[in-house]
Amino acid sequence: MRFFPSWMELYLEDFNSLYDELKDEKYFKSLYGGHSKKELIKYYKRELKIVKELEVEYVVFHACNVKVTEAMTYDFKYSDREVLDAVISIINEIFEDGEYDFKLLFENLWWSGLRLTNKEEIEYLLNGVKYKNVGFILDTGHMINNNRDIKNSKEGIEYIKRNIENIGEYKNLIYGMHLNYSLSGEYVNKAIKENKEKNLSIEEIMNNVYQHVGSIDYHDPFENKEIIDIINSLPIEYLVFELIGNTRKELEDKIQRQWKIFN
Repeated sequence: MRFFPSWMELYLEDFNSLYDELKDEKYFKSLYGGHSKKELIKYYKRELKIVKELEVEYVVFHACNVKVTEAMTYDFKYSDREVLDAVISIINEIFEDGEYDFKLLFENLWWSGLRLTNKEEIEYLLNGVKYKNVGFILDTGHMINNNRDIKNSKEGIEYIKRNIENIGEYKNLIYGMHLNYSLSGEYVNKAIKENKEKNLSIEEIMNNVYQHVGSIDYHDPFENKEIIDIINSLPIEYLVFELIGNTRKELEDKIQRQWKIFN
């Protein structure tokens, strides 16, 4: 399912907050999914209709929210729980009229929302969502992005293992993995400090935010073979090499590098 990073305030119809951040409507569609709650809901229901027609096995929903100003400063307006409340509400609304049988997999991120780091967040989400064929997709790069103190892939592996241990039996609902690697804690700490000092305008933010996020979450291959132990410890049905390349050659090179750890 398409990810609109700042969808939550549109869904809550908090237009004062929307205009306070973006000043006008020219960025609404790409960040929020439309110009009204009705338009956002209609978009997602249309997606689900297509999904049903295609008879897909699963869909992915990014269970988070981040305003573009927050992406630059990491000063988050909403707590994880507040975002999960909105996720529960929108999922129940867009699924209420349909008869679906595909898996709905919630993906972890490092913004406010689902992080897959503790049982409580998972239980809260599962208890609220009415659609029952649900599970999770673990994005390894996103999980490492949670902890800006991680210095190398070994520490990243240890952090992922700790989080899987923390969620206990709910690891059995991790049906998918987006396998990739990002290590950006040093960059993020520096960028946050600089961005707060600059007091950026919304135009400056929009001109830089996508490059900024790409520097945080750059989707390289995960080349530490210990990640295979984590993969084998989970009931993974869908293993996706989620890599980014600026050219086809670069992407093909990354795919080959990722395959090497399995040989």
